[in-house]
Amino acid sequence: MVKSPTRPASRGPKRRGEPVVRKVFEVALEQLAAHGFERLSLPEVAALAGLNKTSLYRRWPTKVDLVRDALTASMGHPDDVPDTGDLRSDLLAMARGAVAFVESPVGMAVHRTLLAESGHPEVREIAATLSRQQDSAGARLVLKRAIARGELSKNVDAKLVLTTIAGALLHRIFMEHARVTDRFLEGLIDLLLSGARARA
Repeated sequence: MVKSPTRPASRGPKRRGEPVVRKVFEVALEQLAAHGFERLSLPEVAALAGLNKTSLYRRWPTKVDLVRDALTASMGHPDDVPDTGDLRSDLLAMARGAVAFVESPVGMAVHRTLLAESGHPEVREIAATLSRQQDSAGARLVLKRAIARGELSKNVDAKLVLTTIAGALLHRIFMEHARVTDRFLEGLIDLLLSGARARA
């Protein structure tokens, strides 16, 4: 799950706040949505972003590098995760941010493309990398803070909690073809937290 590509991460090895990098990421996601991973062309991305293709290849030698970084940037930096002091509020804020991107025209098309091309080895590589990053980055910080505050047991399965949220949202959007309302999100988070606390 990812947030709007128009709000790139403020930190990172690619200095994603730079306008030229932000533009490259926006174009890359738009082209991915329009043409799919197999037909994504780095020279075309460079041309549409107004960047010399040599400069683009210097930063992103392959399509895997560019798509991975564009999607990573759209997810936000770990330091940008909500910290309201309440786990329920933090999870709701994260879920709303994810839904905002997935339900956007570009976000919807990008996710459909990645799901449709999930058998492609390079697409699987991107998905695995993003999964590892999300498992160890911002989303997990929210749960660690909740454990430190005593809201959750230290034995809680953080990966299962996060996977359940992501899976429920994607099923709602792509399988049920239904909008994700605040009522749905609140019910999902409440049900999940009730189960997590009961197991503890």
